[in-house]
Amino acid sequence: MSRGVRLYSPTVNPVCIRIFVKRYNSSEFNFANQDLQNRSFQKRNLIGADFSGADIRGCDFSKALLREANFKEVKAGQTLTHLIITIIVAVVVAIATFHAISQILFNVLGVTPEEPAWFYTLVFFSVLGIVTVASAVRVINHTRLFIKRVATTVSGALLGALLALFYRGITTIQNQPQVGIKTLILSAVITGLLGFCFPRGLAGVGIGVGGTVAAYGFAFLLAAVAFAHLSTLHLVWGLVWGSLCVGAIALVMLLLVENVKEITRCFATSFRSADLTNANFENAKLGNTDFSKAVGYRS
Repeated sequence: MSRGVRLYSPTVNPVCIRIFVKRYNSSEFNFANQDLQNRSFQKRNLIGADFSGADIRGCDFSKALLREANFKEVKAGQTLTHLIITIIVAVVVAIATFHAISQILFNVLGVTPEEPAWFYTLVFFSVLGIVTVASAVRVINHTRLFIKRVATTVSGALLGALLALFYRGITTIQNQPQVGIKTLILSAVITGLLGFCFPRGLAGVGIGVGGTVAAYGFAFLLAAVAFAHLSTLHLVWGLVWGSLCVGAIALVMLLLVENVKEITRCFATSFRSADLTNANFENAKLGNTDFSKAVGYRS
């Protein structure tokens, strides 16, 4: 009886497999010396990819697999065009919000509880206070996306309604209440949705700047209330409101710093939550690149 032929099945070295996969990926994903500005590589498997010498400004690598990737001598960060656009948006929002809030402020100062406008004064005071708190929450929880999203939504909705109320005109709302209320609701919904969908984008920058102006207005109101109590020798309440005013001013300073950070991070290269284990960033120009929650990145 003839013996059966025994087939030989050699074992495959796992190290060889990794080397082969790495070489395959490097040839498959070769982006060396290319202009890749503003492209999205979000959640993509780019293990071993070669980006050496490429312009990756504005690229989104969020949650991408970039183990062993080569970013040698890349140009990352934010383009000058995007920086200019972001600054223009921030300045326009700041001017529009400051004009509206300052005009309303000087109209409500000195209003007494006996006057019909007292109700609007309380509403205005409350809106500024809520926006200030929401802005503080945005700064404190800037790494927690859900909390920042909710805070940006609240701040954006109230700022949108406030600006609509001012630029649409209270008189128009009183004469045509249905049209006025619809305008307020529509403005609040639009700005609120923008804040919810883009808490870290251009909308987030605008809402953040508007929140800073609102916090400044709130600090001014607190100072006026504190001065009113101190001038009538109500020292305890004067000190309480004065302390709140100092806290609000400190918050405004903190918000200004965060505004600058948001402006420089907007449209910048992002490696948020990406896997950068053993990635090579030798001689890379990283600028304002976002590496928050990135795994394996060594600065």
